[in-house]
Amino acid sequence: MSDNQPPSPSGPSGGGPLSGHKALITGAAGGIGLAAARALAQTGADLYISGRSEDALEQVALSVREDFAINVEIHIANPSNPVDAEVLAIASDDAKVFVSCSGNLPQGNINVVDESKWKRSWEAAVFAPVNLIREMWTYMYETPHSLMIIVIDASMVPDPEDVCASSAGGALMALVEALGKANRYVNGEGAPRVLGLVTGRNANAANVGAVISRMACEPEHWESGTLLSVDAFFTDTKQNDETPQATES
Repeated sequence: MSDNQPPSPSGPSGGGPLSGHKALITGAAGGIGLAAARALAQTGADLYISGRSEDALEQVALSVREDFAINVEIHIANPSNPVDAEVLAIASDDAKVFVSCSGNLPQGNINVVDESKWKRSWEAAVFAPVNLIREMWTYMYETPHSLMIIVIDASMVPDPEDVCASSAGGALMALVEALGKANRYVNGEGAPRVLGLVTGRNANAANVGAVISRMACEPEHWESGTLLSVDAFFTDTKQNDETPQATES
């Protein structure tokens, strides 16, 4: 695959760069999670997709199967519930790639975002991914070349007018960097590579999906614990004439 081309489409005959592997994507019923699912399906990976709406996930699974001829398994789960996180991890214990997409964080300053909004949004955007990361870490630790991509719906620089997302994003960024310090491969095994993808809060979902696809297909370009900004990624690749093409959303 040349650097300025998107990952090869999947299909029964040609396959793709992740053909034969499996990926778990949370929040896959819509938005960035859906874009991530379609982008990884294009690489040939079979998918585990998770979310709270069975009807929405069924529609996603149907369209992805028809468009990319891969296997898709749906799981109704709320990973902020530790039991749901454990069950989901058991069901997808052979995933080589795990993409955490969660969020829906309210905007506003410290006087605008009330206690109930803080608690509700942090359950979805912080505790849910942390619970599932903890569970998936157990299974992925001994999987050679496994990868976790944590999508962080925040800006790289804290914003006092977006205080809830800035705080949640800061927590997840610190988690990515801390996990990146875990021991790397020993004889081809070891801790999964952990990468953080920061949306900037206004990123186009298809563009985020394109970046996730590149990260999943070429993870060796980034050290574990690296934080990437969607905007910076496209700026850097454009300067190098390597801009990935956005996939369908």
